[in-house]
Amino acid sequence: MDIAIREIGNSKGIIIPALALKQAGIQKIADMQVKDGCIILKAVHQTRKGWLDQIHKDPPDQNETVFMEGAEDKELLEEWTW
Repeated sequence: MDIAIREIGNSKGIIIPALALKQAGIQKIADMQVKDGCIILKAVHQTRKGWLDQIHKDPPDQNETVFMEGAEDKELLEEWTW
């Protein structure tokens, strides 16, 4: 697919079709890399997305410290709003 490169102030830009962004899983932020003469855009996933589910996925070892022990307490979860 050929796309036009446009002047944007002292920079240049392109318009990426919404379908292409959706297929790549890119929403609001992308990681950009330049490698071997190619510009590569990759989806950036939210760091904390699903973190609580991941913590509770596997039971901790007996000797392992539990991160945010008691986080299953609904009142505590409401206190820890980001």
